[in-house]
Amino acid sequence: AILQEAIEGKLTVDWRKENPVRKGDPDYDAEALLEKIQAEKEALAKDAKRAKKQKPLPPIKQEEVPFELPEGWVWTRLGDVGCTQTGTTPSTTEKANFGNYIPFIKPADIANDRIDYDNEGLSEKGLKSGRLIEKNSVLMVCIGGSIGKCFFTIRDVSCNQQINAISPHANIEILFLLNSLQSSYFYREVWDRAMKSSTPIINKGKWETIPIPIPPIAEQQAIVDRVEKHLTMVDELEKQVTERKEQSEQLMQAVLREAFEGGK
Repeated sequence: AILQEAIEGKLTVDWRKENPVRKGDPDYDAEALLEKIQAEKEALAKDAKRAKKQKPLPPIKQEEVPFELPEGWVWTRLGDVGCTQTGTTPSTTEKANFGNYIPFIKPADIANDRIDYDNEGLSEKGLKSGRLIEKNSVLMVCIGGSIGKCFFTIRDVSCNQQINAISPHANIEILFLLNSLQSSYFYREVWDRAMKSSTPIINKGKWETIPIPIPPIAEQQAIVDRVEKHLTMVDELEKQVTERKEQSEQLMQAVLREAFEGGK
């Protein structure tokens, strides 16, 4: 619920009152932010050595919009805010492809609060036929019962073909993007787009077209801070509930023990 409120702008209502939209300023106007991102992507695409020219994603239709956004926010497609890719597995018959040069992430290594980097990785040779995914990217499982599970990387990694990845633009806060992809809205969208078969799967083409809400740069950070504060409060409350439950159980055991011993 907290993440859903975050991506709908409900956690930062008071922040926006103190920081109104400033047209043309990416820090306070998401439309200007997207224009900046697009301009930089186009400039980068001119250098064939650094980026491949990507086919533009279709504009978002009104019927695709699931909820209204605050002033200064915009809807865009996931693929418009970063570089998306799907992992691949180097030939397993060549043992030289595997080693400790770079972590090789599989679905079982991903949880919604961490990524396990300690299993067998790829060698430098293996990475040449794999995918390099930069630090501060979000990895999401794209097949099977754990589809939608995701977290962000704290180091460069590679991953297999059961994982989609997005490396966000520098002006997209990685933790805000993670909040968006872990929200109930995005989770439902992933499952709705997954191929209806015995094994659900969402390919990169469908994944990168999912609409996501984008606030201005400054508000992204404000949202991240407030989500962290709310989740910390929830963790503390859960800890208190657990402690009190343990205390109650200990008290009950003491009462029963006393009653049992007193009845002898």
